[in-house]
Amino acid sequence: MNDKPHELAPSTYWIQAWEQAVLSNTRTASDEEEEQYWQEHASDYDERNPLAPYTQVIMEQVIAELKPSDHLLEVGPGTGGFTQLLAPYVASITLVEPSAAMYKEFCLSWASTSYPLPKAIALKWEEAPPLQADILFSANAVYRIRDMKACLIQMNQTATRHVFLVQSIGRPFAGPLQVELDGAATERERAAAISDILTELGIKHQYRTFPIQRKNGAVHDVALIHWEPQAVSND
Repeated sequence: MNDKPHELAPSTYWIQAWEQAVLSNTRTASDEEEEQYWQEHASDYDERNPLAPYTQVIMEQVIAELKPSDHLLEVGPGTGGFTQLLAPYVASITLVEPSAAMYKEFCLSWASTSYPLPKAIALKWEEAPPLQADILFSANAVYRIRDMKACLIQMNQTATRHVFLVQSIGRPFAGPLQVELDGAATERERAAAISDILTELGIKHQYRTFPIQRKNGAVHDVALIHWEPQAVSND
């Protein structure tokens, strides 16, 4: 596979990868199949494949930018592992979580904390109404997004102070984008593609990877991509 830059703009490559992925994985475009998957797997997610408990080095970077008065918006909190790490450092949290199964597990887990249950918006991020928060945070939640350029613009417009994205790198934790173009197969890691799309938008950002050891002992890189909201042109 060729992982070198290609002629497609990064945002176009992302869309092409999404459209080609639909042909082999119907979950990509089907909300019903996605929810059925989580109905079957949400209850054991924290035992099977948690990331949040192993990201201290990453979360230290995020927490350093938070203020006690902050309102934080989290996109795709899942079972709430990262939410629980963030809650002690902000005043309030709003969630955008489309999966009823994952939100059920979130509430069960959250009951063991002393924090008020965050307000939850049961929609996909790309379908959410205009929102505003001091901080936007999201971890590994954009794998079904078709138009990443629009997604990032929406995030940039929502946060007033900072956007933080955490993205796993490499199989089996995060399969790369794949596009067959002119008969040649190409790959691009999602984290790198997100960074490239931000560059395409003219959004100055920080991109750094951290080696993270998971529950099963496997070590892989996880990217922290973050920026202060900026004016962008959606051409």
